[in-house]
Amino acid sequence: MAEPLSASEIEAKIIEAVADQLGIAKEEVTRDSEFDKICDSLDKAELMMEFEDLFEISITDEAATKLATVADAVSYVERALKGA
Repeated sequence: MAEPLSASEIEAKIIEAVADQLGIAKEEVTRDSEFDKICDSLDKAELMMEFEDLFEISITDEAATKLATVADAVSYVERALKGA
């Protein structure tokens, strides 16, 4: 059985996915980056789908609207993986 990802590993994967999706440097994305300030609603929806694929989890539309920052996404993924 694979060892669960640590919070820092989850954060690194999310930051990389955000940077790749938006075509920006990873250094420009932090835990405090707000999705509404760095991307439009279509990009955010695509990011949520990317997170679902990347971590093999499900993110409901309701949950996605509450994920305002990268830190929020990290916390959500951590909880989802523990519940899986």
